[in-house]
Amino acid sequence: MPGVLPVKRGTLTLLLACAGLTVGCSDTQATTGIAGLSGTYDLTLVGNLVFVTSSDRDELQVLDLSANPRQFIPAPNPLQTLAIPVLDRPDSLTHDVGYKADGSELPGPYVYARSAGASQISVVAADPARLVQVHPLFARSLVTAFAARSPDVRPEGEPAAPSVLYYAMQDPDAPFEDDSGGSRIERQALPGPEALEAGELVPAPVTLFCLQPGESVQAMAVLPDNQLVVATRQASGRSGRTLLVTDANPTTSENCTIPSTATRDLSAGFDNTPVRIVVSHPRVVTRQDDTSTPDVNEFSEMPAGRFVYGVKDEVSCGGAPECSGVLAVDSTTGLKATDLSGAPMLPILPQDGLPTGLALIPDASLLLTLIGDDGGVSVNDTATVPLLGLMPSSNGSITVFSASDRRDFDLDTRRAFVNVVARNQAEEAIDIGGVSTRVDVSQPLEYPCDPANPTGPSFTRKGLYEGSVANGIFRFIYQGAFPGAFDLARDLSTPTSFVVPQPDNVSQQVRVGDVIVLASLDIICTTDLVVSSIQPTGEAGKVRLETLTPIPTDCAELPLFTVLASGDQSFLLVDGNGALLSRDVEGVGSKYEIPASYSFHPTDFLGTTTLAGSGVACGLSADLTVPLFPPAPPPLILSVDGRQSLVRGDRFVVAVGSGVLTHVFGVNTSSSSGAGLQFYTLPGPVVGSQAGGTALAYIAYPSADGILQVNLNEVRTNTLNDVALSYFE
Repeated sequence: MPGVLPVKRGTLTLLLACAGLTVGCSDTQATTGIAGLSGTYDLTLVGNLVFVTSSDRDELQVLDLSANPRQFIPAPNPLQTLAIPVLDRPDSLTHDVGYKADGSELPGPYVYARSAGASQISVVAADPARLVQVHPLFARSLVTAFAARSPDVRPEGEPAAPSVLYYAMQDPDAPFEDDSGGSRIERQALPGPEALEAGELVPAPVTLFCLQPGESVQAMAVLPDNQLVVATRQASGRSGRTLLVTDANPTTSENCTIPSTATRDLSAGFDNTPVRIVVSHPRVVTRQDDTSTPDVNEFSEMPAGRFVYGVKDEVSCGGAPECSGVLAVDSTTGLKATDLSGAPMLPILPQDGLPTGLALIPDASLLLTLIGDDGGVSVNDTATVPLLGLMPSSNGSITVFSASDRRDFDLDTRRAFVNVVARNQAEEAIDIGGVSTRVDVSQPLEYPCDPANPTGPSFTRKGLYEGSVANGIFRFIYQGAFPGAFDLARDLSTPTSFVVPQPDNVSQQVRVGDVIVLASLDIICTTDLVVSSIQPTGEAGKVRLETLTPIPTDCAELPLFTVLASGDQSFLLVDGNGALLSRDVEGVGSKYEIPASYSFHPTDFLGTTTLAGSGVACGLSADLTVPLFPPAPPPLILSVDGRQSLVRGDRFVVAVGSGVLTHVFGVNTSSSSGAGLQFYTLPGPVVGSQAGGTALAYIAYPSADGILQVNLNEVRTNTLNDVALSYFE
């Protein structure tokens, strides 16, 4: 993924249509689109139209997904694209959202634009025959969030229902005015475009909900049954609420000197962490009934608005993992949603960076590449996902997850595993026998033979728990060189003294009994100098090693030295980057622990298993039955026992496999790829479309002043892509 992010602002240097590129587009997805975008901070999808901000030009542009090739809608002068003038510097968009009686989406007539730090909202007609700002709204204070509800379906002959815009504004009281309360949510009914054109007046807004002192709204989303999700944050940024509010179509405003009471508080489901993005979904069928089993009805569904998905606000705890990622909450109970395993879901976390957008696509097809038992590709085919989640992040990666299962995809069919091989100093494989018995890498857990007597005899279960360990490479190096004490320059004026770095961690320190090897660039002394004492130097982080071993004459002038582990702890455990983890890993009681926690729940997470041999060991009539996965996983333990047949520099190379491979992809921004994507480094908001029967994602890229189209049927997981992608600028 990209490190330094190049940013293009307001330029038109990349003026090639997709059809003219040699890579980056499929033959069936020919596209074109040059609109001169400048300031692509947000986008929203209405039918087959993607509305996108061109903030630096105070306008919106519209990408037509029904056109072939896809293109920005042209202006009356076909040499230009249609620009919709709106308020100054628009950076946030929303549109009418509604649900029919069957739970399917109900479109509305309007798109809305606002700007951070402004009190104005532009109301734009979304009908392709109009595409103009039809009404500017002016709030009494700064607008911080908005959402809109589509007009209700009314019987034929009745007047058309209005759209309803909800907008949150800060305390509207001017200095020295009477206190009318703090921040609040306004309800603004909006007649349809035809009615506005006919001269119908826009009614005054009504205050729907009043917030607590010091509280402001970060995000809102519309649910069925006239309900609204409201995500708030206190001014400190450390706390906030996520609330379910019911719109009873009030005719008078709430008294905001008294905070309103929500229909339901969803905050606990989000771990009482503020939420900065919220989205919901239409009705989704998660499983069809199997007609071959007439006595069992397997049909299952997610009614529209059942779950609210939110991106936790990292500011609330300084970006720590516990307040990051996506969670879903059951809107009917306020509880955290369960995932496919039946356990409360775990946050969907980005690979790195912070989430910059969130979108849900019903019935989306996705290319899935599965890893088989041999580590190779076992399946490479498209599958339909009832509800697909997309989460771009600030490091340039895009995470794809199953929103209907409320967990990451697992593209690795294997369970968590360990592979151990013996290699020499040159990393060549060696055969010393019994390798797997010399190294222990497991998560041991003690189970009492009698659950009623937890301090009595117990049975040890060893293994790895999928979803709780990370992929990793480790090396147990026999008589390995200490990092930081390799090929150091000697002070020949004190030939038996050697100054080396000494970590604070005792398990990483050089000790008496370790050895010093003298060398030059082409000579290694065959006499080991044993460390006899360790003295302070007066310099922080360094010590002086002393040796009493006589130095051979032919080694006396060698200018370099290296310190190797020796004695009863002669192995150094290092990670895949060569960093020293511990030397106390050999023999009974010596081990290195890596804390473990679940980041993924396997489907059978709540299952049980029997511990083979436990019945005999415990003197019971049957083996113990225990949870297949403990509620809290034990730490990963690494230890070694057995140095037979090893020579200096030999090592046991340990590969730990998590058994979990999530679906994450990136964009190949290398200029050498020829795809013209070098500025597509920082993704922003995302929407999903099924235009033409293909699952497509459209991601705003402020860094490129463009929109990136992603064909989810072709994009390759866990790699940087320059195919299946098309850009519109």
